[in-house]
Amino acid sequence: MKWQLTAASLSLVVGVSYGLYQLSYEVQTLEGELAELNGKIRENEQATEILKAEWAYQNRPENIQALTAKYLPLLLVAPYQVAGLNDLPERTLDSNALAKLTDPVPRQKPRFNWVYEIDGVEVGPSYTLASFGLSSGVEGDDK
Repeated sequence: MKWQLTAASLSLVVGVSYGLYQLSYEVQTLEGELAELNGKIRENEQATEILKAEWAYQNRPENIQALTAKYLPLLLVAPYQVAGLNDLPERTLDSNALAKLTDPVPRQKPRFNWVYEIDGVEVGPSYTLASFGLSSGVEGDDK
């Protein structure tokens, strides 16, 4: 009995020691990954600060003015280049184009047909939905 209890205790100690060793090894691996990630975060923060400083340097008013003069050669507008509304030609609209600009109105009320025919064969109930057309000046308008 004493021999069996000793063997069981010894195997329990070996099992627990192995588990603790695995746990310790895993914790060390995770701590290494955490330190690596923290290093990358610090590098990204430093890069962000450098980019903010570069952005502030590039957005100085004198720098923007120099770039504008270099890439956007704008000339002053002469008075003869400005026209009034009365100087513009009058716009004419085509009657078909004007008809397309109006709102569609329904041509027919929706109806429920109990029986209808297809190729001479009577078929069950159906719905006739409203069709839409243009309000005026369009071919097929039912006024």
